Amino acid sequence: MGAVPEALDIRADIVCEGRVNASLVVREPTSSAFAALFPGQLSEKPGMGEALARRYEFASSLFEEISKRSGLRLADTFFGEGAKTLHEDLPAQVGVFAVSLAALETLLRIHRLEPAAVLGYSLGTYAAFVAAGSLETWAALDVLLEAERLMSDASRRGELEGGMAYVIGLARPAVEDILRALTPDRARLAIATENAAAQFVFSGERALVASAVEAFRPVALKTVLLEIKIPMHTSRLTAICDRLQSFLEGGVRVKRPVAALYAPMLGRRVGNEEDALNVLSKQISLPSLFGPTLKVMRDAGLRRFAEVGPGDVLTKLVRWNVRDAQMPKGALEDPDSIAAFAKEMAPPPLFPFEEKSRRASAAATASQDARGSETK
Repeated sequence: MGAVPEALDIRADIVCEGRVNASLVVREPTSSAFAALFPGQLSEKPGMGEALARRYEFASSLFEEISKRSGLRLADTFFGEGAKTLHEDLPAQVGVFAVSLAALETLLRIHRLEPAAVLGYSLGTYAAFVAAGSLETWAALDVLLEAERLMSDASRRGELEGGMAYVIGLARPAVEDILRALTPDRARLAIATENAAAQFVFSGERALVASAVEAFRPVALKTVLLEIKIPMHTSRLTAICDRLQSFLEGGVRVKRPVAALYAPMLGRRVGNEEDALNVLSKQISLPSLFGPTLKVMRDAGLRRFAEVGPGDVLTKLVRWNVRDAQMPKGALEDPDSIAAFAKEMAPPPLFPFEEKSRRASAAATASQDARGSETK
């Protein structure tokens, strides 16, 4: 990591694999610190991660190890045109997690860039915990796999029949009124995620979600059913979270975040180990305040954001919520996009005019030499 700007406090209290994990706290607005945002399910796509694996041995090794531990061949599932199963829950979740971590590791190893703050969108929570130093990589994968197993088992038993959809163009009170008119029971139908002031994801029983989409069509700018068959971020997953908490307490070490870790479930920064454990065990059953959390990060002084992983969903959400945000055009998901971002982050030369003068002098000397050769 390069020189630390005066606008940052740095506390290097943990060293892992030869790399200092520093706690960065932004005291005032600065463009030199950036927040890494990690995408969730539905960001998966054919070809993701392939360029990173071909360019960097560490990315290829990461994918191989995740493949072994998950029982899912990432290269067979996502590289090239991808397999037909890539949008299923397990492949999608493991794949997005793997590509997000490979992109993060490329930032760290190749470009010496470490985020000042991190935020995950639903599934992206696991990558965010790794980036913040709150979970080791394999512990995060274990938690992801256990959560997916618990939800899949419950779905097969018919306990989690449901769906999700989004609506754009209505304020929260209007969305809540329409959902409440269909049922007052928030366990059956409720807002799951606030993406922005007029963008919401709602979740619940499949028939009620479909009815809500039809109710929104005449009054909203857009409403669409999502390809997710579980009512995420609702109280119907409370029993799943209780079992997940038992799994965590059985031997998963959740540490105090080293980098600034923000949680949409809380709508604020994670403060300590207890906070972190609470988020990790319960975030799939509680509503997500993603948009408001982005604004909290801005209020903390962050202006530069980057989506680290496949897709560009979060890039768009940042532009909706933080109007003065500095963002790359798309996500950091391959060597070229990551290198372009690193170039943007590089500090300007200390003596740009002197450097320009040297180049001009060198060019003039070369020209004189060429003319001299022509006259001989």
